[in-house]
Amino acid sequence: MPEGWTVETLLSSHRSMPYNPDIANTFFRAGEIEAWGRGIERIITACKNDGFSTPEFRYDASGIWTTFKFEYPERATIQSDPKSTQKTTQKRPETDQQKQEDAILELIKDNPYIQRKEMVNRLGIHESSVKRRLASLQERGIIKHIGPNKGGYWKLINVD
Repeated sequence: MPEGWTVETLLSSHRSMPYNPDIANTFFRAGEIEAWGRGIERIITACKNDGFSTPEFRYDASGIWTTFKFEYPERATIQSDPKSTQKTTQKRPETDQQKQEDAILELIKDNPYIQRKEMVNRLGIHESSVKRRLASLQERGIIKHIGPNKGGYWKLINVD
């Protein structure tokens, strides 16, 4: 971390000061960094969006530590049958996935040229979720991407 910075500095609004600006700039140009100084904020937002508790951050001589608590969010709970010692896991209800897919389909209907990053910004969900939803819609033959990744468009094929 930059000299004089604390965990509180990271958690508050701050200017980005990359340790190696050349590497950071390379990742920025490759599209892996969307905005400087937002990494911690994105981690916290992703945890909240998926129903997990906010991770804990600490800094010591060995570096920055991020601790994620192993807790199941509301979308995944462990239930135990009192007559059995076997535990079962309930996954996120399909309705969340369906809602996200429906929202993606609406965005595509409104603008077939919409890019994935724009979907992320408009829906407020993590990029990996949008990626999975798009892949699922494509695998099921509901949508198809025509053309190159940049400049291509989405075609609705089999929408109920």
